[in-house]
Amino acid sequence: MKRAVLISCFDWYKGRLEIVRNYLLEKGYEVEVLLSDFNHIRKIKHIHKHSKCKYIHVIPYKKNISMTRIISHLMFGQSVKKYIKKYDPEFIYAVAPPNNVVNICKKYKENNKKTKLVIDIIDLWPESMPLGGIKKNLLFKIWSSWRNEGILAADHVFTECNYYQHKLSHVINKRKTSTLYLNKFVSKKENDYIENLIDKRNCDDVIRFAYLGSMNNILDIDGICNVVKNFIENEYNTEFHAVGDGENRALFEDRMKATGCATFFYGSIFDNEEKIKIITPCNYAFNMMKENIEVGLTIKSMDYFSMGVPVINNIKGDTWELVEKEKVGVNVKENYFEDLKYIKSGREIKEFFERSFSMEALAKNIEEGLSEVAV
Repeated sequence: MKRAVLISCFDWYKGRLEIVRNYLLEKGYEVEVLLSDFNHIRKIKHIHKHSKCKYIHVIPYKKNISMTRIISHLMFGQSVKKYIKKYDPEFIYAVAPPNNVVNICKKYKENNKKTKLVIDIIDLWPESMPLGGIKKNLLFKIWSSWRNEGILAADHVFTECNYYQHKLSHVINKRKTSTLYLNKFVSKKENDYIENLIDKRNCDDVIRFAYLGSMNNILDIDGICNVVKNFIENEYNTEFHAVGDGENRALFEDRMKATGCATFFYGSIFDNEEKIKIITPCNYAFNMMKENIEVGLTIKSMDYFSMGVPVINNIKGDTWELVEKEKVGVNVKENYFEDLKYIKSGREIKEFFERSFSMEALAKNIEEGLSEVAV
């Protein structure tokens, strides 16, 4: 029996690897899934969430930019290296970052010509990190080269958005590259709850804004507050509802209160129904990061679209283009206030999500991408 190994330092099992695993099982592969035992988002260690996965122990870290995090990822990579050498797979699917894992898988393929290598790029490191001029440092060039050399060696490359293909055009082979957008599973119960809340939206004269996600140093706090100020200056009653946490939460809360908007910060919430209850009644949701961040599509935008909430967006690439084309929000530019009247209804935005970012859409794109590789 042919052997396949799927690798992700972060937990992309439900969001990515489960569908890949099922596809390969149908093709007659024996499949192993390797994850780290640390939850990056919640900073919880010794995780063993999925029974069908093998967990590699790594050291935990508290800060997203830290030497401890680098050591943790190097530790994961070395364990992966030992595992695949022993397991001897004919197929490897590696999620990046971290880029060192891609480098390890590339070197394995060089010594095992029969092995097919698929790389799934869900983020650009170090490009998407807010590190300023330090990105020109030799170490950071090596860091990105680990990924780029892996791309050149791969049999197929998935990118999380079209924008990443543009940024990596110097190493991307268009014939063996495809876009695999982020996705989100919504249960029937959640779906019914969302539709009920959409129907009750706009029942008063209050404009409600939402933000969902990390409140860190890549969030465009000034930009978000300026948009809220614009609504207040146009004599709208406003509320701001934020779910999440991070090192800049206090700053964000103070700045928002200073606008004069009624402000509600709920902290981190991991129960989906609670998030739906807070976010879905809102008229708009913010998808705004600082200008120097290299991102094409965000997880929070998937959450917003799944709840039928239009975005106020400043992120370039895929999100900007989708907002312009599909009218599922507005892009922050000179005439964005005028564009508000063209936004689709909550139900239409939800239908857009189901067409583009549902688990069904993901499965179809994975099968198309792997059809000539996993045989």
